[in-house]
Amino acid sequence: MIEFLLHPLVVFAVIWIIAYLIFRFVFRRGLRGVKLYPLGFVLKTERTVGLFDKIASTAPSILKVLSDMGVALGFGMMAFSIYILSKNLGVYLFTPTQVGPQNIVIPLVIGVTIRLEHLPYILFALGIVLITHEGMHGLIARLEKIRIKSTGLFLFYLFPGGFVEPDEEEFRKASSRARARVAAGGSLANLVVGLLVVLLMFGIFSTAEAGVVVIEVDEGSGIKVNDVVYSVNGVPVNRNTLFENISATDLITIQTSGGNFTYRLGEPINVPLAWILGEIGIRRVDYYFPIKLDIGSPAAEYTLYRILSWTQLIAINVAIFNMMPIYFLDGSLLLSALLEPRIRCEKAMKLLNTSLTAICLLLLAANIGFTFKTFGFLQI
Repeated sequence: MIEFLLHPLVVFAVIWIIAYLIFRFVFRRGLRGVKLYPLGFVLKTERTVGLFDKIASTAPSILKVLSDMGVALGFGMMAFSIYILSKNLGVYLFTPTQVGPQNIVIPLVIGVTIRLEHLPYILFALGIVLITHEGMHGLIARLEKIRIKSTGLFLFYLFPGGFVEPDEEEFRKASSRARARVAAGGSLANLVVGLLVVLLMFGIFSTAEAGVVVIEVDEGSGIKVNDVVYSVNGVPVNRNTLFENISATDLITIQTSGGNFTYRLGEPINVPLAWILGEIGIRRVDYYFPIKLDIGSPAAEYTLYRILSWTQLIAINVAIFNMMPIYFLDGSLLLSALLEPRIRCEKAMKLLNTSLTAICLLLLAANIGFTFKTFGFLQI
C-alpha cells in the first residue's frame, strides 16, 4: 500500500489536487480565460485568430494547394492505416511463426506501457505535435473564411492537448472541399513535422551504432547510467554482435565512455556478449548513434537523439492514426465532408460512419489483444 502511495504517478496526482485547491482558494473569482479542474486546466484565448488571419493572407494560393495535398495524403494515410492493421492481424492469425517485434501494437500509456523515464521526451514531442496540428486546423479554417471562436491549450494530469474551436454553424455551411481541407490539415502538419525530424536525424546522426548506452545498472556497478559501452575485448558492441558469442581466457576488458574496466576470469568462457554485460551489472541498454560532429558528450548526444526520435515517432503515428475513419478523429470528418454531398440520406451516412468506426476499433483491439497474448505485458 505504501509503495502504491509513493508511486510517482500517485504523488503527481496528489500534487495536482493540492495545487487545484490552493488556486481555487486564492483566485475565488477565477482567472480570465482559464478553467481549473482537480487534475488539469483549460486555457482559452482569441488572440491567435489574428495571427492565423495574418499568415493566411500572405500566401493564400500556396496554402490552398498545400491543403489540397493534405486531403489527398489524408486519404492515403487512411487507407494505409487500415491496410497495415489488417495485414498485421493476418500475420498473427495465419502465420504466427513469423510474428516478431515488428508486429507489436500497444497503446502508449505513460507509467503502464511507457516507462516514466520517457515522460519528458514524450511531453516535448506532444507539445510540438499538438501546436502544429491545431495551428494548421486554425490556419486553414481562416483561409476558408470559417470563423474561429477561440483557440486554447489544456493539460489533464500528465497529458497536454490543444484545440481550435470553429463556429459550428459556419463549418457545417462551408463547402465540402473547405471542410475536407480543415479536417486533413492537422495530420498534414504532423506528417511534415515527422518527416522533417527524420531528415534532421539522418543529417546529424551516424546511421551505424557505435556502442550501447547504459540505461539501468545494478547498485555498485562500476559502469554508470548514460555511459556508452563501445567494445568488449576489442569486439565492437552493436545490434549485430550483442547476442553473438565471444571467447576469453584470462581477462575481459570493457571499453566505455567513462574509461576502461578490466575483469579477471576464473575460467575460459564462450558466451554471448550481452551475457557479459549482464554479469557486470548492466541491466538495460539502448543503441548509441553518435552525432557526426562530435560534441564530446555521449550523454547529451543520446538525450538529443531521444528527443528527436520520440518527436518523429509520435508525429508520424498521430498523423496516420488521426486519419482513421473513427467518429472522434479527423479521418471521419474528412470522409464525411466528401461523401455527404453524394450520400444525401442522413441515416445511410450515419450507418456508414458507425460501421467504419466499429471495424477500425475492432482492428485496433484485435492487434493489441494478440500483441499481449503473444508477448505478454510490454513496457518500453
